[in-house]
Parts: sequence; C-alpha cells; structure tokens
Amino acid sequence: MGTSRRAMIAGVSEVLRDRMREWCCATLAAVSAEGETLCEGWDAHDLAVHLWTLNHDPASWAGIALPPLRGWTDRRGAAIRVRWSYLDLVDRLRGGPASFACMPGDRREHFRHALGEWFMHGLDVARPHGLPEPELDPDLAEALWTRCRRAAGQLNLLRPGLVLELPDGRSAGISPGR
Repeated sequence: MGTSRRAMIAGVSEVLRDRMREWCCATLAAVSAEGETLCEGWDAHDLAVHLWTLNHDPASWAGIALPPLRGWTDRRGAAIRVRWSYLDLVDRLRGGPASFACMPGDRREHFRHALGEWFMHGLDVARPHGLPEPELDPDLAEALWTRCRRAAGQLNLLRPGLVLELPDGRSAGISPGR
C-alpha cells in the first residue's frame, strides 16, 4: 500500500474515531450515572471511568487485562468517581485525546482500536436505553470490520472454529477448527 493510500486511510479512520468519541460522549451524557449498560456489573459511570483510565491512568491498565490485579484497578476507578462528577468526567472524555495512551500502536492501525472502543462502549450505553445508534456507513463498517478481525486474533479468547461474518457475505476465519 502506498504512502498516500495509508495516509488517506489513516485520515478517514481518524475522522471516524473522533466522530465515534463524540457520539459515545453524547450517549453517556444522555443517561444518568447509574444508567444501565451492556457491560455486566457496570453502570454508565463505571464505563466512563474505564474510558478515562485508558488515556490517563497507566497504573490501572494492568488490572484491565490481568484478573489478579483487578482490585487495584477498581480502587483507582473508585477514586476517579469521587474526584469528578459523572458529567464532568464525560466532558473530560469529550475534550481529551480521542486515541488512548494505553494503545501506542493504534496509529499504525489507523486509529481503529480507539474507534472500536468508542463505538462498542457507546453501544453498551445506547442499546439498553433505546438511544440512537450511529449510521453504519461504508467507511465506518469497513474500519470496524478490520478492527474486529484484528481484535479477535489478539484477544486470544477464541473458541475453535470462530468465523466472523458480515451481512454482505464476507467472512473471516479467526481460529482453526470446527
């Protein structure tokens, strides 16, 4: 892929990432701090704290990925909840960087990891409250498809024979087996 093509893809993905951050923050602001989410055990405030820590609290990152350290991450998140009100935290998300410091390779992936975080966590709040979801235009759908294929391989949470499929017929075998 030529340099100009990569730059164009990165530019489109950066715009999409920023658009999804704005939508996610608007969705968070539309519900109460105690609002239901699709993240088991989390309310909207917990989800906002999670998004904030991805950029601003490196000490808490380990507990996101390593269950034995989850208590440490939870305590740090509780301190953030005390420090700022829910809506103040949402405003800080909206005004801060749209890419996440915990994902330094995101630029090489054309900002798709951050795009996926904003999109999925926005859905985690929008769906239980019947709030509008973003239009899945071709650029957004393609960027999310690319991210989903990469994330499935990276998360190592796969079942044998996992296949991702799109309504247009495209599919990707993510793990071997049936």
